[in-house]
Amino acid sequence: MNLLTDQLIRTRLTDGEVEIQSLPGVYAAMAQDRITAFPALRPHQRHAWHAFLAQLATIAMHRADTSVPPQTSEEWQTLLRGLTPDYTDDEPWCLIVEDPTRPAFMQCPALNGLDDYRGRVTTPDDLDVLVTSKNHDVKRAIAQGGAPEDWIFALIDLQTMAGFLGAGNYGIARMNGGFSTRPCLGLAPAKGLVGAHLFHDVQRMIARRDHLLEDYSNYYAPMGGRALLWIEPWSGTEQADLRTLDPYFIEICRRVRLRLEGNQFVAWTASSKSARINAKAAKGNLGDFWTPVENKDSKALSLSSVGFPYKRLVELLFENETSNKPESMRVEGGTGDQWQLVARGIAGGQGKTEGYHERTDIAFAYKTASGLFRTAESNRLAEIAKAQIEEISEVTDALRFGIAIAASGGKEPSDLTRSDRAHATPFVRRLEAVADAQFFSVLQDRFLAEDGTDAARHRAVFASLLICTARKLHDEAIDSVPCASIHRHRARARATSAFEGRLRRANGVFKDQPEIFNNRETNNVG
Repeated sequence: MNLLTDQLIRTRLTDGEVEIQSLPGVYAAMAQDRITAFPALRPHQRHAWHAFLAQLATIAMHRADTSVPPQTSEEWQTLLRGLTPDYTDDEPWCLIVEDPTRPAFMQCPALNGLDDYRGRVTTPDDLDVLVTSKNHDVKRAIAQGGAPEDWIFALIDLQTMAGFLGAGNYGIARMNGGFSTRPCLGLAPAKGLVGAHLFHDVQRMIARRDHLLEDYSNYYAPMGGRALLWIEPWSGTEQADLRTLDPYFIEICRRVRLRLEGNQFVAWTASSKSARINAKAAKGNLGDFWTPVENKDSKALSLSSVGFPYKRLVELLFENETSNKPESMRVEGGTGDQWQLVARGIAGGQGKTEGYHERTDIAFAYKTASGLFRTAESNRLAEIAKAQIEEISEVTDALRFGIAIAASGGKEPSDLTRSDRAHATPFVRRLEAVADAQFFSVLQDRFLAEDGTDAARHRAVFASLLICTARKLHDEAIDSVPCASIHRHRARARATSAFEGRLRRANGVFKDQPEIFNNRETNNVG
């Protein structure tokens, strides 16, 4: 089970066929952008796999002094094998190596044998990082008899993404604290597949290597740094010094060895007395290519359970005083190119995870994407985003107010209770979902508008969508929220008056475009 020579990884190609590839074969097919998917790859493993492939390719190409990706599996095999010249039997690339004092793929050597490897894991999904509070989101320990590729993906996800999980189970260095995670925020060529995304990132990583070394001059070795930490012995006590590492090093955070028992894979695990890398003081801010850095305390972003709604993305993309965008957001290309936003991550928690979150439904034109790193354009995008958030807030507040009046039976605003206001929550969420789905496309339309008249037209279309959707939701709510039948007519009249009055208030955000209130038809209700 040698990743360099054996076909272990299933790939679905552009012609619809499924082929099993070696790791060099995967790279060759991705260099030609022929892969549409990896059938065995679980959604929460996507970033771990992408980051692993990108870091490994970048390290190998840099060591070979080339910036041109090879096109054949034979060339990739030579390139990768060149990273482990001391192992003529390819042990660092084999899933199982009987001699525990030799490395195996993503498994460090155990010089004293496996006596302290006492944990026994029989399924790849139980080895993985995804831990849910009640085992509801994704069932664990169900992949009995997992194929080699399942163990490959699980090992990569565990070793490069895991957080702290109890005494002796430390997390990775590229995250802020043990209960955090390693997120992804980047841009990928919208017209390409996973290979186009991979090699766009690889090319940017190679091009930005000197900048990374300059920005993190206290951390990394400019040349010859330790890159593949799984090939080095680790007893669970010694820590790697950041100053000895390659800037794109591939880390491991757990002591694991795979064995065959009969015809079944079994992972044996051991605890450690410290994290593999001495990086606690860095708070995850290690120049990871895909990780935003929060300016407050200069720490890596920790993803919360809300994921990537439009308000959070506005903070990450446009509010430069809040966070620094990762290098994966920089693009180069022609004016006709489109760039797809890729936002992924698991929300961390104490002894659990709080959901996997992913957004790939947002696309930017080149002018918008390239403007993210230009002060004037970024500030203008931030201004438009702020205005749209205020417009959404205006409509959601009106909807919430009107439904609260209806639920109260038509009481005066001063007499509304928390219970009355709570009835609006599911309807407001549906309105927010409609706003979220259109937010960034409208923002871009306003940003790219030729003049003020054109920008006002885009604004009016968006506002009309929000208002018409809110009206339909308001009507639905009036008919469905609990209300004594004797008060229903009064509640409807007063709720509608309150809703429309709040929308049309004299000092509201729509006071300069009253025509938006005239369109009462839309089919875009979430």
